Amino acid sequence: MTALLTPEELSMFENAPEDDLVDLAIDLNVMIPDEIVRPQLLSACVRSLRDLAQSEGLPFSPYDKEDLTQLPQEELDAVARLCGVTPGQHPETVKRMLKHGKKVYKVYRKHRKRSQIPLYMPMLLAPLARFVTRGEDGS
Repeated sequence: MTALLTPEELSMFENAPEDDLVDLAIDLNVMIPDEIVRPQLLSACVRSLRDLAQSEGLPFSPYDKEDLTQLPQEELDAVARLCGVTPGQHPETVKRMLKHGKKVYKVYRKHRKRSQIPLYMPMLLAPLARFVTRGEDGS
């Protein structure tokens, strides 16, 4: 399995408690291996996050605006389409993504209070955007 996260992105997860990453994987219906290898586990989470985005969208809060804004237009558009949001000019797409994501976030706060997805999703957004834009192999 190709690692979908860059070394810099992986470094953000160095100090993340393994239990939290396992909980994230469980939330995303990722099989937990006997031995946790973070790049592989996180890559599997990105793949599952894509499926989640297609089925119900992604939970965004106003704090995610900067992360969305930093995505290149092509990647932002790909994530928007994945979530069922119509892309437009960059600022408009960010606004639409935040509006749509706010509704999804409310569901998480109400029904999935312990989910790790809203917490770690911003750190997985760039790898997800690249993965969706470049295709199945992540290259």
